[in-house]
Amino acid sequence: MKGSRVAKRYATALFEGAKEQQLLDTVEKEMDVLDKTYREVVEFQQLIDSPVISNKEKLKAVDALFAKKLHPFVLNFLKLLIRKNREALLPEIVSYYRDLLDEERGIVRGTVYTVVEMTDEQLNALNEKLNQMIGKTVVLTQQVDASLVGGFVVQIKDTVIDNSIRHQLEKLKERLVEASL
Repeated sequence: MKGSRVAKRYATALFEGAKEQQLLDTVEKEMDVLDKTYREVVEFQQLIDSPVISNKEKLKAVDALFAKKLHPFVLNFLKLLIRKNREALLPEIVSYYRDLLDEERGIVRGTVYTVVEMTDEQLNALNEKLNQMIGKTVVLTQQVDASLVGGFVVQIKDTVIDNSIRHQLEKLKERLVEASL
């Protein structure tokens, strides 16, 4: 869950530094590696989250794990987080960094809910329509929702486009109720 202003400030500083040094793509890949490692390797997550392990020990462990794998810019950023006792914000910082990259690249992310998974052709057609409507590149993930009966619902940030049969039936019901009054 995102929400920390501190994480947002660190992500912004990381983004601005990476942009200045023309490392946006490198930092993106390596932050993804750190995020994946954090989510999948229990020992790394425990190292990062533990208030008992000293910063000195964490810095040694991070050096041993990542000194030859990460770009010095990313490694130094991770060490800075540890020295400032902000390492637990790593997943949130990664998420904010992705948001800043998307904004820089003119990308908005959303979800399309359908009763059955859409074909690539259908998804591409929907993407094209949304790109034209919004004026940015839309990247959709699909989710199956059997309660829709048919059609689709697209959610992009706070915007919802409900083109489901369920929604159309609800609107029809409302009109019928209003007409009978």
